[in-house]
Amino acid sequence: MKLLRFLVHKQALLDAVRLFRSTRVPASLKLITVALAVLIISPLNILGDIPFLGVIDDVALIGLLLNWFLRSAAAHDEPLTIEAT
Repeated sequence: MKLLRFLVHKQALLDAVRLFRSTRVPASLKLITVALAVLIISPLNILGDIPFLGVIDDVALIGLLLNWFLRSAAAHDEPLTIEAT
């Protein structure tokens, strides 16, 4: 089961990289994604951590950001099958 989850996440990362390289996806969408990722993982931690969770909340936010980017960018690119995680 863990292997299946890893493969799904690996495929999502590969899809995100492919969409990031695509010229059909607007640069503004890519810029917003990078800016939000930097904001989330920034050592300044502007958003702050949820108490007692530490890095886990950052990983969850990055996962949500990845999911949002895949769904938003897929609308601009050729049809892409995205499986829900």
